[in-house]
Amino acid sequence: MSVPSRFVCSACRGAARRATVPRRAPNGFTACAPRTAHVSKSAFSTSISRKKAKDPEYAFLDAQDPVEAETGTQDPVAATESAIHPEQSPSSITEPLGDATPTPSPAAAAMPWYLRQQSAPRAPVQAAIIPDLPINPPPILSELLEYIAVTAGLDDLTLLDLRDLDPPPALGPKLIMLLATARSERHLHVSADRFARWLRREHGLKANAAGLLGRNELKIKLRRKAKRMRMLANVGGTLPEGNIDDGIRTGWICCTLSKVAAHPEDTHMPGDDVKEFVGFREVKPGVNIVVQMFTEEKRAETDLETLWGGVLRTKKREERSADEQLRELEQDLEDLEVDDAEERAANVREQSADVKEQSGKAEQLDKTQRQPATPVQQFRRPKPSAGDAFPDAAEVASLKQMRGQMRRLHTVGLSR
Repeated sequence: MSVPSRFVCSACRGAARRATVPRRAPNGFTACAPRTAHVSKSAFSTSISRKKAKDPEYAFLDAQDPVEAETGTQDPVAATESAIHPEQSPSSITEPLGDATPTPSPAAAAMPWYLRQQSAPRAPVQAAIIPDLPINPPPILSELLEYIAVTAGLDDLTLLDLRDLDPPPALGPKLIMLLATARSERHLHVSADRFARWLRREHGLKANAAGLLGRNELKIKLRRKAKRMRMLANVGGTLPEGNIDDGIRTGWICCTLSKVAAHPEDTHMPGDDVKEFVGFREVKPGVNIVVQMFTEEKRAETDLETLWGGVLRTKKREERSADEQLRELEQDLEDLEVDDAEERAANVREQSADVKEQSGKAEQLDKTQRQPATPVQQFRRPKPSAGDAFPDAAEVASLKQMRGQMRRLHTVGLSR
């Protein structure tokens, strides 16, 4: 039976065809199924009313209705392929990819703002900053830094290598200290608790977290503090002003690990070869690791970086002065060796000169022995002239003779 062509909607045409198709009964007779609904003989249209057509809020219906009507009649396989690989015009295919700009569809442009799906703006994610490893680090140190920075979410990591301090610090010899900052008091305690549990579960290390409040200990302390406040309020007292340490806000947790395995090239312990050692030491090889967790205010107040940084600078200065002294000693030894070499060379030169001089004297002696001896003029010293003896005073008869004798004494030797 043919359906009148005055029906405009294809869906209604299909429904009317199914309603009028004859069915064959089991006894061989043909029967027509009764019509359940009266099909209107008047033509109708699927267009929306003028009011909805003019209202911009209903404009998105124009783009959705034709699509639904067309997809209802086409093959599901073809519809799926068209959805996966939409048809493109030759001009759009030949356009370069760089010039193509995304253009919003008419349905998206006409959709009201309250029906549009807006993605929440994401804050820029900053990668965790992990400090560099020191020379000859223990094997567990890299994994420890990654857990503290990435998993625990602690910031401002600082690594202090105190393994070469002499005498060693009180926390133990061969010490490596990590400083980290938590975002809040709760973050501090949660991170320290999970860090201690992670060490015990993954590495079998028992960490001593000084300042850590347990999961139920914080509730007990808060309950006791509230009770004290009620008692003070009943008697008319007031709370003390200022930053009072009530044991709840610690702001600082010192997590000390047990001794971990050291690097194969870092097994030397300070003072292991000294019998009368002064300080803290342990002969068993290994490295001590301490993680200092702070809140931002407590870290600025404690300022451990300045304390241990000054100790490290002093150690480097002493090492530098020791190196300079060793360099000066080596220079002095070199100078002494040079002086000794010069002195030995001078001695060799003197010995060679003496040998030459002795050989020259021997040659001259040989020459003198070969030549005849020449007469030597002898010099004789003249003897003094004989004079008169000094007369005795008793023999002088008169003063006149005495004077003559004196004059004669002065003229001795002038008569010749």
